[in-house]
Formats: sequence, structure tokens, C-alpha cells
Amino acid sequence: MATTDCLPKTTAMRSTLDPFDDALLDLRISGSVLLHEAYSPPWAIDVPNEARLRKTLNVAADLRVLPFHLVRRRGFTLQMQGTRPVRVDAPEVCICPSGQSHRLSDGRGAQATALDAILAGNGPRPALARDAAATELVCGVFIARAAPLSPMLGALPNVVRVSTGDEGSHPALAGAVSLLLLELARGAGAGFTVSRLLEIFCAEAFRAHQRSTTEGLPSWFRGLSDPKVAEALRGVHADPGFDWTVETLGKRVGLSPSRFAARFREVTGASVMRYVASWRANVACRLLRESDLSLSEVAERVGYESLPAFSRAFRAQLGVPPAAWRASILGGERRER
Repeated sequence: MATTDCLPKTTAMRSTLDPFDDALLDLRISGSVLLHEAYSPPWAIDVPNEARLRKTLNVAADLRVLPFHLVRRRGFTLQMQGTRPVRVDAPEVCICPSGQSHRLSDGRGAQATALDAILAGNGPRPALARDAAATELVCGVFIARAAPLSPMLGALPNVVRVSTGDEGSHPALAGAVSLLLLELARGAGAGFTVSRLLEIFCAEAFRAHQRSTTEGLPSWFRGLSDPKVAEALRGVHADPGFDWTVETLGKRVGLSPSRFAARFREVTGASVMRYVASWRANVACRLLRESDLSLSEVAERVGYESLPAFSRAFRAQLGVPPAAWRASILGGERRER
């Protein structure tokens, strides 16, 4: 556990990180490969919802489980309830952050096999090495800390789908996948190197998604691609305790308050001060979880002059006061001084 003395002031703590890295760091990503196999059509695999998957993998309740499916050869159809089927072809990866159950399949007429059964050794018969029609899959999970106000998790669609083979556009992602496959080929499916590569794999897949969202619906990812909005986000992330207003942020990016406020909402879908309040509460959650700072010290770090003002703002974001949130996260082991 970090102590108060080990935590520098907010500006020093985050000033070198851009908003993408800052939000990613909050999630403490780890990962695990569940299967690496090739299947001849017809075949179908049912992946359970997040609650069931968390139980199957013995993952704590305060963590998120995001399944991923990396296609190395041919492809499959992804079907999630309430959405249209999506075709995923090599060399793509799809990540499913929504927590919904879904089915992977190729061909018609196959009886679906539950992922639980495959993990227990009762999956479909693997394809013969010479079968050119077989789909080669690497399926696993990314595990993230359940940051309740994470702008990154909140902005992800039901399915994140990106190419892993474009070394020109996404060289780090392509490199991470290549190294991951080398480790899997030598049988190191659960080793230290695989764990670190999965962290990079997840980060670069999200970064590739962010680079593809320069247009379309408003989102936090679009905000990162807009120079003016991104600069404002950098300021808020670097020093959430500063007395930010629409005016001060507009001045920082060279826009009038009205033009800046309109642009921020158009690009991100949120108001400026709503984002400031949400990020302050997010940083407060980080400090409440990871430090021994008192509530008053946390309040000061995130820009509130009084504990009552901080408590009201925190409760507006999370539905409970900060002391209760800290107790629930830490299991009541740490009491406010």
C-alpha cells in the first residue's frame, strides 16, 4: 500500500502522462490466454456473460473481465444479443467490453460448445494441420480494475474491432501480437512475458480504436483526437486540483468560453464542467483506494476547499459519500482518521 509520503502533489504525479495513458493506468490491465486452437467449420463457441466468466475464472468482484478473440487464420461470425452479427477476419481482434454473452461461429449446423466446457477439456475437435478452411483463434481475457468513472471504459463500444496486421498504422500492436504468438508457440501460455505482452496488446488495441474514432458519434476517444479538446483534457488530467472553469480551459486552448464549451460538448458528448467533476471524482477514488490520505487531504488534492463540498460532489458522481466508498472497496479494513 502506498503511504502518504510516497504520493507527490497531483501536478507532479500526473503531469508527464497524456489523458489516454492516465486513464489506462487507472485500469491496471492484466490478461490471460484461455485457448489457442484451430477449428474446422462448422463450429460454434458460447462465451458467457461477465458475471459467469468472472466466476469461472475466479476473478474478484471489483475487477472487470473483457473477453478478446484474436483471429490468426480465416475468421468467424460474432453474434451478441440485440446486435447484428459481425464478421471478424484475420488478422483482426475483437474485444467485448459490454459484459454480454456472445457466440463465435463459422459454418452452419454446429451445436454450440460452452467456453466453460472447452476450458475443462471438452471442446470441439481441433482441426487437422492441413485443413486450410480452419479458423485459428487465440481467445482470452483482459482484466481491468473496475474504475467506476473511467472515461476509457465508459467510451468503449460493445465490440472493439481492430486490425493487428497493419504494421504501418499500428506497429506496436502488430509487434505485440507477433511476440505473443511466439511465446504461445513455445508453450509459454501463462508466463511472465505473456502477461506483459497482453498488457501492451490491450493498450495498443485501445489506442488503435482511438485513432479510428476521429469522426462519428461524440466520445472521449474523439476528444483525444481533437487538438483543442485534447489540450484541455491534458490540463485537467495533469492537475485536477486546479480551479478549472470553462473560461480558464478556453483560454488554455485559445478559444472563447462559448466556442470552447460548444466544441467540447460536440466532440465528447459531455459538458466541460461535468467532465472536470467526473475526473476529479475518479482521481479521488484512486487516492481513497491507494493511499492513507485523510478525506480532507483527498478533497484538497482534487480541488475542493472543504470536506462537505467534496463529499457532496463525490456523492453526486458515485451515489455514496467518500468514506463509505473507501470502506466498501477496502472491505472496512481502513477507517478514516
